[in-house]
Amino acid sequence: MKRVVCIEDFASLGHCSLMAAIPVLSVMGVQCCPVPTAVLSSQTDGYEGYSFLDMTPQLPGFLNHWRQMDEHFDGVLTGFLGSEEQLGIVEGYVRELKAAGTRVIVDPVMGDNGTIYDTYTPALCDGMRRLALFADVITPNLTEAAKLLDKPYENVPTTLDGCREWVRRLGELGPSQVVLTGVPLDGKLWVVLGERGETACFSRPLLGLDGPAKGAYPGTGDVFASVLAGSLMKGESLQASAQRAADFVSLCIERTAELALPRREGLAIEACLGALA
Repeated sequence: MKRVVCIEDFASLGHCSLMAAIPVLSVMGVQCCPVPTAVLSSQTDGYEGYSFLDMTPQLPGFLNHWRQMDEHFDGVLTGFLGSEEQLGIVEGYVRELKAAGTRVIVDPVMGDNGTIYDTYTPALCDGMRRLALFADVITPNLTEAAKLLDKPYENVPTTLDGCREWVRRLGELGPSQVVLTGVPLDGKLWVVLGERGETACFSRPLLGLDGPAKGAYPGTGDVFASVLAGSLMKGESLQASAQRAADFVSLCIERTAELALPRREGLAIEACLGALA
């Protein structure tokens, strides 16, 4: 069985971060080995008064235990990170894993819709850029791609050819595989892929990820990255993995809308996990 280290926060309510990665990878037959960077009573979008436990002080001991046991992993997936200190610890461990042959998948979570998250200082963004650019696979949205390329969001591409060029430039910076997600063009939502200098793309209907439900479901990117990681661990190609991830996210959005769940609960992944088995 393949094993993937998932380094991100754990929020008990909502379907974000580890609450997405653990069930998704498990149903795909991949062992999820979580490293919680923080523990929250709920995800933060739509909930007030949540409790928050910063796990940064525990991370060195947590990871040293694995080092002492000489544990090996097939993949590592990183998501939202909360501080410069935390990112430094994570970066050091991920570099060790990569040197040992572990496939590094980085979802460079920094912002969306042209806005960088309030917690992301310039130094933290620089650290995320370092982490992303020595990864094997990255999954930025347009906001994050602009930050990685040091481009103003106002200059994001408005054509598929422009997106392909950005994907190629991201690949030139370090990662061998790039998945640019959530690109709204021509009434559709596109995913643009880059691998060894070659690009490809496919589209989904605007339903859910854009249009009426745009931004409606927190954790959508976490679900996409988790399915992508699981598919890659199973030996599927980059395009097949991204297609599976997009299909699953679309299915979840449709099912969540049917169930009329509160927005803040995120995607109803439990109702759709059978599609990944």
